[in-house]
This record gives sequence, structure tokens and C-alpha cells, in this order.
Amino acid sequence: MRISLCFLCGFVLLFLSACSAPATPPVTDSGVTPAPASPEPSTEATEPPATPSPSAPQRVILLALPGADAARVSALQGALAELAGQEGYLFETLDSVAAIDLDDSIALAAALPPDPAIANLATANPQVKFLALDIPGVQAAENISVIASGGRPDQQGFIAGYLAAVITQDWRVGVISDPSTLAGKAARNGFGKGVVFYCGLCRPAYPPFVQYPLFVDLAQGASSAEQQAAIDALVANAVKTVYVASGASSPALFESLAQAGLQIIGHGTPPAQASAQWVASIELDEIGALRQLWPRLMSGERAIFLQAPLTLAARNPLLFSTGRQRLVEKVMQELLAGYIDTGIDIQTGEPR
Repeated sequence: MRISLCFLCGFVLLFLSACSAPATPPVTDSGVTPAPASPEPSTEATEPPATPSPSAPQRVILLALPGADAARVSALQGALAELAGQEGYLFETLDSVAAIDLDDSIALAAALPPDPAIANLATANPQVKFLALDIPGVQAAENISVIASGGRPDQQGFIAGYLAAVITQDWRVGVISDPSTLAGKAARNGFGKGVVFYCGLCRPAYPPFVQYPLFVDLAQGASSAEQQAAIDALVANAVKTVYVASGASSPALFESLAQAGLQIIGHGTPPAQASAQWVASIELDEIGALRQLWPRLMSGERAIFLQAPLTLAARNPLLFSTGRQRLVEKVMQELLAGYIDTGIDIQTGEPR
């Protein structure tokens, strides 16, 4: 009985093991990943990406018609070429309005006298920025900016008077001007104020005891005899330095003044015959004004008006030392900044 029970239990266990066996054989991992199915090739043609066409380079133009001052053209060419190059622009000088291609590639079109009808060009081409360099009658407008180089004769005379007093022993100085014009009158009286600003009463320490500065009148286009009479008056009163205001100057006058041994302060480039006696020129710094205006124009500002500042040029170091130049330039800066007043009414040219 006990043997039969054991045999029955063994049979049951063997039956259960057979039922739990797997129905399919195990799958062996070969380590190979099957490749995904390849997509069918597209039948559509692929176009290459479009290449943008290069834009025209920006240009800066100086319009200098025949008759323009050659020295000014040369100076402006150098300054504008440098400024344009800093912006990566091209620069060119044109001598004809017909040669201008006023398109969007022009960053700036500058012009100087004679006037190329810049106001009309600006009206017809509102997309272009124009710059008028001391062109009479042109006003700052929507797309026209202006650098004026006319200057104030009273300020020019004031600086000339101060300079003359600074370099001249005993302040024996004088001025030749044409007081029949407003500019001549303002320069004459401005000179007197500039002399007094430096030396006060300006009383000489030894004879002749003349009240300086000495004023000598000479009209534009005066004859040789009239010019000589003016020089004789200066020499007779022991004047050592003379300022010749605009409107009274001429190469012949400068040469005669130099021959008489007078030191000369004037405007522009000194004649070769007078260069040894030429102290300095009172000039308007057109290039300095251009450099000051340039970043404002490049930033998009429009309708700018700027008065060219005064500067000293053609300095003779034998007559006008560097130390005295610094002194005069300091006063000139304060004058232009409004800290010093010439004391001249610019409407009448008379002292206030």
C-alpha cells in the first residue's frame, strides 16, 4: 500500500513537469540589429538655395564744379576720403552735375562753391543726404546740412587784436580795414577790443606816445598811392604789427608792408614776398567743422547747421612762439564758446 502511494505521487509530479515545458524552442540573440527599411527615393527635383545679389557699395561724393577753389578742393578731398574709408565707403570727386548718379548707394553728396543748384538737387532726390560747404544762400533743410564759413568779422578782428598785442613790444599795433562796409567796421572795432582785452590802457613806455591800437582806413581796390599812404601812417606812428582785415587786402599791399618791416596778421596763404614778415593767418576751420559734423550725419541726423570755428594757420615760429600760440588759442576757444564777448554789435559793427 505504501509503495503504491509513492508510485502515484511520482507519476503526478512527472505529468505536471511535462505540462509546464515551453511550447517553442528559445531564440538565441545573435547581436545583429536588422536594418530599417529604406524609404523610396523622391522623384521631385531639388533647387539650390538662391544667392543674394551683392548690394552696390556706399559712396561719398564731393561735387566741385569748374571754378572751385583748388586749395579747398584738395583739403576736402583728403578729409572726405579719410572719413569715408573709416565707414567702408568709396569716395570720388565729380566736376559735373550731369555725372552724378543719385541713387541709394550715395551716403553723402557734399558740394562747395560755385553752387551746383544743390537746393534743387536735394528737392528732387529726398533719399540722398547733401552737405553744402559755405555756399551762399543755401539753408539747412530736410536733407541738406550746411557748414557756414563766413564767420563773424568782429571775432576775427578780436583774435587778431589779441594776438597782435601778445607778440608786440609796447603794444604798438594797428589795423587796416575798410570801415565803409559792415564787415570792415566790425573787424576794425573787434581788433581794438581784442588789443585792449590783453593790454588794458596800452600806454607805451617810450616815445612816440601814441594811443594804440592805430586805425587806418583803406577801401577795397585802393590805388597804389592810397596803399602807400596807409603804410606811411603806420610807420610814422611806430606801429610794429598790423592786422589787414578781409576786404582791404591785396598781394601788393602785403608785399609793401613786408618791405616796410611790419609784422603782418592776415587771412589765407601769405604771398611769398611777405612770408618772412607773416605772423599768422586767422582762418575758419572748415575741415574741423566737417569732422565734427560727420558722426552726426552718419547717425542719420538731418538739417544740421554748423558754423566753422576759427583757427590759426600759417604760423611763423620766429615771430609767434608755441607758448604764445597756446595763450591765443585758449582765448579763442573761450571766445567761440561765448565766455568772452567782443563787445561789438554784429548788426551795426559798432561797439556796444
